[in-house]
Amino acid sequence: MTPKSEAKSNPAPDSGVDLAEVVTKAMTSDDIESMVNVFAPDGEWVIMATGETFCGYDQIRQLAMRSVAARDHTAGLGIKPTNVFTNFEGTKLCWEYVHTGVVTDKWPASSHKVAPGTKFDLPIILMCEIHQGKIVKIREYFDLLTLLEPDTPHRLYS
Repeated sequence: MTPKSEAKSNPAPDSGVDLAEVVTKAMTSDDIESMVNVFAPDGEWVIMATGETFCGYDQIRQLAMRSVAARDHTAGLGIKPTNVFTNFEGTKLCWEYVHTGVVTDKWPASSHKVAPGTKFDLPIILMCEIHQGKIVKIREYFDLLTLLEPDTPHRLYS
């Protein structure tokens, strides 16, 4: 029996562990490699609000690194899943969560610059396509104005 301290932090999806659980564990930590490992080698992450697309391990790793650097999760802030489910065939995963945090000065430079120190409470939905136990594509949906105009009510919920 392997002691917990030596146990693998992110079991492979094909090891019999539920993919939704593996994705939840990876997404709710700042463990970048665990997040990258849930993807197929040619996996793709599309951020619908900004039009950005990240393909393959290297680009998805860069996305994860910039995401971790761009926000602060102190004092109980972080990624909090609200609805996580798969279809019967195991080919789709819906991962809905609320991301709370504070923007740092390392927010990615883009035309959608958010002021450092901005507190956010952002509902996000990830629609994932699965093949052979790995994510092949994520489409990420959120309301960009929730970040750009922090006092604006969320538009994903009525």
